[in-house]
Amino acid sequence: MEANKILTLSESEFPSFRFQERDGEILAAIHEYDGILARRQLKYLFWLNSTWRAMEKRLSKLHQTGFIDWPDLEERKHHPIPEPVVWLDWKGALYLAGKQGMEISAPEKPNENRLRLLDRSLRGNGFPWLREPRWNQMQHDMTITDIRFWLNDSLARIPNLQLEEWVKESTFRSDPDSVDFQFKTRNGKLLARRKRVIPDGMFTLIDVNRRDRGLPCRARYLVEVDMATHDNPSFGNEKAAAGLAYLRSIQFQSRFGSNSGRWLILTTGETRMHNLVKQTAERIPEGANLFFFTTFSHMGKSNFLLSPIWSQVGSEIPCSLMPEE
Repeated sequence: MEANKILTLSESEFPSFRFQERDGEILAAIHEYDGILARRQLKYLFWLNSTWRAMEKRLSKLHQTGFIDWPDLEERKHHPIPEPVVWLDWKGALYLAGKQGMEISAPEKPNENRLRLLDRSLRGNGFPWLREPRWNQMQHDMTITDIRFWLNDSLARIPNLQLEEWVKESTFRSDPDSVDFQFKTRNGKLLARRKRVIPDGMFTLIDVNRRDRGLPCRARYLVEVDMATHDNPSFGNEKAAAGLAYLRSIQFQSRFGSNSGRWLILTTGETRMHNLVKQTAERIPEGANLFFFTTFSHMGKSNFLLSPIWSQVGSEIPCSLMPEE
């Protein structure tokens, strides 16, 4: 298998390097979190009780052997890089593709043209490889991963809830749904638009207690990370109105089996959040209660699901997503 060929090649070139099971887990984690992780996030996952030096030593081995990559000097000069990050190099991508049973030839000379062909071949086989970060979106992408960590930590404290799935942004982006929607302008005029809806993530929770009693047990949430890069009317028009139409659409029902779902919007601060709540209420007065807002300040300090940190459109009192029974 190609993965074995790659490992043999690396060991012959770097005699001191022996690929370990945890190395494969590191590569899989990078891919699982949409192809890129901050080093602090890798430490949280694999070196929580170890030193930074221990992590850096192993990452350096994986970098030298072509399994992972990180910004070089030129990239650091020309792109906004808020913190040290790691993504898959071509050997890491091929290793994971091989683990999935794909037989894709390794490039004899990994120049730009051959790597583009490899990228195309991987994607054609259903393996999306992030060759390099979305530089201008890096802070946004790191925040999504932090939210996933926050959700997982919160679930660990709620025995009756389980995460059934997390659908990544890249999955929506590779197969997007488009919806027709309407919204009211500031002067009350009704306008129609068509737009692709690409959530930053979507997750489904299972309440095992309700499932065991034969009751409806699934709750579905779509996630939007707002970095305050759009003005308020733009959010109300493009995000909220389109998002509501998506929840009610045939496309959503076909994709997930029902039209049940709620939107979670996480943003930069209280003032911004209240403006987004107001815009959502004004643009989509019917259905705005399906939108819940909170700020990044709660990340890691509160329980994502149980703490009353969410502002629901139409209510003045902060609420939790899963009130304790």
